[in-house]
Formats: sequence, C-alpha cells, structure tokens
Amino acid sequence: MPFYTNILLLLFATATTISSFSGPVDRKFLEIIPLKASVLTKSWQGLLKDVDQKVGIVPELGGTSVGVKRFGPELERRTLCARQFERCFESTFALAAADKSDDAAAARKTIPSLLIDGQARGPGCTAYACLTAPATIALTEQREDEWSILTLIVNPEERDMALIAAAEHAMLTKIHNLCQESNSKLRVHVKAKETLAGKCEQLGLTPIPNDDEDEEPVWFRFSL
Repeated sequence: MPFYTNILLLLFATATTISSFSGPVDRKFLEIIPLKASVLTKSWQGLLKDVDQKVGIVPELGGTSVGVKRFGPELERRTLCARQFERCFESTFALAAADKSDDAAAARKTIPSLLIDGQARGPGCTAYACLTAPATIALTEQREDEWSILTLIVNPEERDMALIAAAEHAMLTKIHNLCQESNSKLRVHVKAKETLAGKCEQLGLTPIPNDDEDEEPVWFRFSL
C-alpha cells in the first residue's frame, strides 16, 4: 500500500462524518482539514499517471492485459484533470501551511493558486470529501451569500464515466444542501467544470453570464 495512502487512512480515522447521501449508494461525506485533502490528492496524482497507462483489458490478450494510453476527448479531459490535481494539491498544502502560521487568515489571502477571478479565495476555503468509491474531494469557498467550488476531483482509478459523473453529482448535491442551510447559492469555477465527466445538463450546471458578453463564462450555477 502506498506511503501516502497509509497516512491517509490514519488521518481519516479521526474525521467527523457530516452525513450520508440519501440515494442508491450510501455516500459518507466529511469536512476535512487541508492537510488531509493534500495527502489524498498527492496519492491520487501518482495513481493518475499510472492509470492513464493502463486503460483496460485487451480481449485478445487475456484478462490480465492492459490497453494503451487514453486518446481522444478522454485523454484531453484527463490531461486537464492532471492540472487540476496539481492545483488542488498546491492549494490544500498551502492552506495547511497557512493554518500553522501566526496569522492564518492573512496567510490564506496570499496563496497564489487561490487568487481566482480577481479575489483571494483562501480565507473562506473548506475541503469536503466523500470516501464512498469512487472517492471525491471538493475545495469550496464559503461566503455569506455564495459558495464556490474551486476544485472537484475524483479518484483516478475509477474509469466508468457514469460512475464518475454520479459521484460528481452527489458531491455537488451535498454541498448545495449545505450552503442552502445558510441561504446561499452554489456555483462552480470553470476550471473545475472543465474536468467533470458529467455533462452540464446531467449535473445541473448552467453558465452565469459575464458582464462582458463576449467573454466565456467563469462560473456555472448549480441547481437541482
């Protein structure tokens, strides 16, 4: 078992369960500290590289064989996923370091990867995870009237697109329900949206128009 996975299991042993997702699969969601999120993300970065070289069984070669590297639209999405994993690790690791400083709030404001759409998102960031396979992590900024999902990643070992999309929707739904408790709305940043396996119409995402109509949308509204 990889070193980071061993650490992760020990860290999650003390995590507090928020609730279970009501649906066909009993999904357990956790609010986790940035250090735990960074450890899990780091382990997934290695898995992503490994899995992209092992994409499935070649029938002619038997059940233990693997195919060649991904290609076409899925390779493009997985390439974007690799970049998002890097952003997620950089952000959560920086948040963990900031929280150990004398002035955590001030340190969180200076995290480069969380300077998004012209604003410092670090001070309001919280990480959520679902440990039900396929496991997911979402880094979310919480403000009084608006919550924003900045990254949403899924365990790269899962290759069934339908299962990945279902896990994405479950995480979006959970965070939506949490933010509604404070009468807030939920949106998803474009860099998180572009790596999702589910289509916008499947996931309940609609673009939020920019002030400049000629520019591509930066945020997508989530609704059930």
